Amino acid sequence: MKGRFFVFDVESVGLHGEGFAVAGGLYSGIDDQSGNVISDWEFTYACPPEMAEGNKEGREWIKKNVPELEFTHACPTKMRGAFWNQWLRARELDAPMVADCLWPVEARFLLQCVHDSPDERAWKGPYTFHEVGTLRLATGVTDSTGEMASPDRLPDELPIHSPLADARFSARQWFSLPS
Repeated sequence: MKGRFFVFDVESVGLHGEGFAVAGGLYSGIDDQSGNVISDWEFTYACPPEMAEGNKEGREWIKKNVPELEFTHACPTKMRGAFWNQWLRARELDAPMVADCLWPVEARFLLQCVHDSPDERAWKGPYTFHEVGTLRLATGVTDSTGEMASPDRLPDELPIHSPLADARFSARQWFSLPS
């Protein structure tokens, strides 16, 4: 894949709960020496998970799986506003938006971003919204069971469920797949 892409990842309170952390950046390829993605800039935003809507099961999942995050915002609405500013920055550069397995978490997050300020944001969302999992399927990157194969993570793509690490991992997959 050639060009610059805005890649992001969201952590939410369960699959259908509200996002409480988002990270990503503007990425342009893979460094030949380290194998890491090349970024023009990156960001990480988070708020306390208890400020986000969701159920008990989702909150238990967070405790077991999401690493400790630094809170940059008091609530999800303010965090989404900061994210939206990053997206507008990338949009001005004609950078398409990319996420991995965007349904339901990232898709819901973007819908909430628009709902936070519909008059201002209704026509400024991604068009189109590109999806790493779909590209992996289209290029035949699967394992012997037909499930999506996933490459090993590099050190800067860990821990899993850290939104910035996950965004970097998604970006590397995006740039690694045949176009």
